[in-house]
Order: sequence, then structure tokens, then C-alpha cells
Amino acid sequence: MKKSIWDNRVLGAAVLALAVLAGVLGIGGAKLNAAAQAAVTYYADNMSADFTARESAAQSLLSIAESAGLDTADAAAALQASQQAQTPAGRYEAGLALATQVGLLYNALPADTRDAAGSAAQMAWSEFTSRTAILNRAVPAYNQLARDAAEKASGFPASLIAAVCGIHTEEMV
Repeated sequence: MKKSIWDNRVLGAAVLALAVLAGVLGIGGAKLNAAAQAAVTYYADNMSADFTARESAAQSLLSIAESAGLDTADAAAALQASQQAQTPAGRYEAGLALATQVGLLYNALPADTRDAAGSAAQMAWSEFTSRTAILNRAVPAYNQLARDAAEKASGFPASLIAAVCGIHTEEMV
């Protein structure tokens, strides 16, 4: 007598194993992906625009410094590195060098260009430092989200699920 599909224990065990595997990968992968995306979302919502605005202010200061006859090569290289950074951690690291170079450039400007109330240099510097302060306040929250995701993706079986599902966590800044 031929067994029906419901009587075949080997097939039943295989189907059950596949269902469990799909459930673990599906649900576990979704949870890990949500944790990993939290840092990415926070960066996009709270930091990306500030990096861009700070780079625009830096570009304005570079233009003013060039007009004043200053050497802007180091600051221009730092700005380019910041604009080309692909990750939040890379952008933050490049931003540290940018802050140093722009600060040196601003202080090298002639006093009448730099200190005149409402001058373009003062406005750009104010925007640059303001965006830097905003970013510095946002970093701890971003780092906590990145840390949480890394902790959730570490260990077994989470690391295996992350590898199978192609999930990676962001670096802290």
C-alpha cells in the first residue's frame, strides 16, 4: 500500500525543518535588519543634512579665503574627503579633519574680513560651527543605535542569520 503525503514521516520532517528554517531566517532576519537600519535611518533623518550644510558653509569659507589670496589646498582636500566619504563613520572622521582645516583657514582671514559683523565669512563660520555642534550632539544617539545593532548581530545564531541574510551593522563614529 502506497503512503499518502500525510503518512510519510521523512517528508513531514523535511517540510517541518524547512518551515522552521524559513521562520528563523525570516523573523530573525527581519529583526536584525530592523536593528541595523535604525542607525542608518537616524543618520539619514538627523545627521546627513547637517553634514551637507556644514560642507556648504566650508565651501563658502574656502571661496572667501581664495578671494583673500589664502592657500586653501589643505582645506579643499579635507572638504573633498568629507564629501566623498560613503559611511557615517567615514564622513564623521573626514569631518574632524575638515573642522581643523576650516578653523585654521578662518583664523588666517584678515581681521576686517573675518570679524565684520554680518560679514559673509562670519555668517559661514557661524553656520559651520553651528552644524558641527548639532552633529556632536547627534553622535551619542547614533552610536547607541549602532552599538545595539552590533550587539544583536553578535553571537550565535544571530551572526549566522546576519551573514545568510546579508545584514551588516554600521560602525560607530
